Amino acid sequence: MWDGTTQTNADSSIGLLEDLTTLWWYGAVVFFLVGDVVTTLAGLQLHTVVEASPVAAWLINAHGISMILPLKLVVVCGFYGIYRVIPRPHSIGVPLGLCALGFVVTVWNGAVIVSAVL
Repeated sequence: MWDGTTQTNADSSIGLLEDLTTLWWYGAVVFFLVGDVVTTLAGLQLHTVVEASPVAAWLINAHGISMILPLKLVVVCGFYGIYRVIPRPHSIGVPLGLCALGFVVTVWNGAVIVSAVL
């Protein structure tokens, strides 16, 4: 029996993304927070690698390398606050975006480290 509503492929895709929200937040923490911090710290130990982010570079130069982790924590917490304010289903873009960006940055940092070592 038809109830007057239809579900499109887009609706089911958004529903699937929403069902995986916890996974996207785990990915954001693993890649954006841990992966980027670890690869940044490893790269900066080589002395031939520099920080590309102007904000992170300024913090490192002004306050030392130990400022990377607090900066990343503030950014993740800030985006979590934004996630809580944005209405669903649009809010899923926040952890999904952080996860994707973190993955790209972690892979990029890894490639920079490998090229600096070779």
